[in-house]
Amino acid sequence: MSFTLLSDFVKAINENNLTLNGVAVAQHGVLLNTYRWTADEPHELASLTKSFTSTAIGMLIHEGKLSLSAKVFPLFPDKVDFPLSPQQEALTVRDLLIMASGHEHSLLLLEERSKLTQKDWVKYYLSVPLKRMPGQVFVYDSGCSYLLSAILQRITGEKLRDYLIPRLFRPLGIPDPYWYDCPMGITFGGAGLRLRTTDLIKFGQLYLNRGSWEGKQLLPAEWVKEATRKQIETNQVNSSKDGSCGYGYQFWMCHEEGSFRADGAHSQFCIVLPKEDAVVAINAQEDRPQEILDCVWEHIVSKL
Repeated sequence: MSFTLLSDFVKAINENNLTLNGVAVAQHGVLLNTYRWTADEPHELASLTKSFTSTAIGMLIHEGKLSLSAKVFPLFPDKVDFPLSPQQEALTVRDLLIMASGHEHSLLLLEERSKLTQKDWVKYYLSVPLKRMPGQVFVYDSGCSYLLSAILQRITGEKLRDYLIPRLFRPLGIPDPYWYDCPMGITFGGAGLRLRTTDLIKFGQLYLNRGSWEGKQLLPAEWVKEATRKQIETNQVNSSKDGSCGYGYQFWMCHEEGSFRADGAHSQFCIVLPKEDAVVAINAQEDRPQEILDCVWEHIVSKL
């Protein structure tokens, strides 16, 4: 890809007054070009973090220590002092991965986290009644991702970040990242990871390669396939072109067939494009995400 092609994207971003920190594009396993508005420093990924949490769960399942069908409540007998409803008894790991826990509204988003007086967020999350059967309706919920992190820590005795350092970050050549913990010392699986734009290219390339990195299978190919295909509809809660295409295991689908992305607030993106054999990564401070994605499709993807 020529710099002129990326310049078209940069020009469109600037003309539309969209606030980006950086963009990077790789194709056929080669980093083609980057453009920076600010230095490529570790950046708050917000909910893009969730795709890393999903990756850890995939690894844990591959190790035989967990399953998609594992029931959630029995994993935390010390956190539950009430009889379970049929909905609570039915809740599985897969339901958390696809954000279909059965809750009617989002839990543990930033505003709620800042006000919680209950320090045991696992106990709090499990205490909120489920109004519908799990697995049926998508409700965007950072609590699902947090609970996945808590499950991993309960099973392995390791924090999510520490679990991923030897299995993911170091193999990808990513320095040990910052990832904040919640009360009770559990890594917040829904946000808080900080990585550079060029680090996100590596993560996207891993998924583009179906879990393989430099000849080593870090993540099962079958997990990648399942995690990045539509598992549940999202069009009832998100009407944008790339928000209404469905959700996998903590990954969003894109409108181009086969493409998918890790996605965080203020327009953090790791977009994987199997058709073009390419990855686009973006860090930003912008609350018009679809406008940025439209520029990606028009000025980058169409010319790869």
